[in-house]
Amino acid sequence: MKRALIILTLVLSTVPAVSKAGEIKVNLPEVKLSGGISTTGFNESRAESYGSSTNNIKLTDAVLELSGGDKFGGFDIALGSILEPTVLGSVNNDNVAIVGDHYGILWGYVSALPLKGLEIDAGVLTTNVGYELAATYLNPNITYGLVWNSQPFIYKGARATYNLTDNIQVYAEYDRGDELNGNSKDHAFAVGSIGTVKDVSYKLTYFDYENYKNLIDFTLGYKIKNVQLALNGDYQWLDEDSSKKGYGVVLYIIPEFRKISIPLRAEYVKDKDNSGIYGFNNKGTYSLTITPTYKLSDDTTVRAEYSYVKSNDDNAFNGSDHKGIASVQLSFTF
Repeated sequence: MKRALIILTLVLSTVPAVSKAGEIKVNLPEVKLSGGISTTGFNESRAESYGSSTNNIKLTDAVLELSGGDKFGGFDIALGSILEPTVLGSVNNDNVAIVGDHYGILWGYVSALPLKGLEIDAGVLTTNVGYELAATYLNPNITYGLVWNSQPFIYKGARATYNLTDNIQVYAEYDRGDELNGNSKDHAFAVGSIGTVKDVSYKLTYFDYENYKNLIDFTLGYKIKNVQLALNGDYQWLDEDSSKKGYGVVLYIIPEFRKISIPLRAEYVKDKDNSGIYGFNNKGTYSLTITPTYKLSDDTTVRAEYSYVKSNDDNAFNGSDHKGIASVQLSFTF
């Protein structure tokens, strides 16, 4: 995300003070302003309506993010409203935003640097798990995928990150348990590592939802000339019965040609022993999403998309084994 840098420095000197100090100086740290806004039109096939479709236009993202204060650790806060359009339905929960029906604090945390190489973040965090990020305009595709749909997303907690080397970090975090898009209301914790080995970027995480399920997640990224490649995989199992498990894998291929890119996402998920992790009752399900994208300018993007989901469960989508969603999005970032 391109960030516009705003430096606010306020120095009040030689000002008569009420106290005996006789002088007041206030220095505000460097502050970065960023964000984006996007509007999306959806056309969703409805198998339960015997081939009919529904059309909808929504403000999918309206985000204003402030961050800065790197000298003492820093802070990051995002305000606004974001929706969750997935390949399972144009927007989950009848187009309800993640934060209520309108707007609010999406995420926000304060960072401290108590020791060299160690950073501690506390507040409302965005997850390290997975490939897809917390606003649609940050992702290669408009809709979120099947694998994303079962991962943690935004939650209240604290995270400690330590730099082992210039290219490798390890971290541990505690989640208070009230995820904004998860099934678990219990506490959770995670440990993992983020880094780059040669030209391959990676993320590896073990995430434990107390009294619910366990998740092992990895992400790999690599670029060959003008093509970005990424692979994200999950393996999950339930606490109540470890035989109830599921796995998912998703491949991203993103060729870029100057102002044009054509992101492709292909994924497969499967539940075992009626785990309900992905919601398809022991049946394998795959999705394919293609998103032709054109950069009108450095800040403005228009893109179209078609996503198709097919399940081996004949009744996965209200009496049908498949569904499709066509989308068009216009977004502006700053």
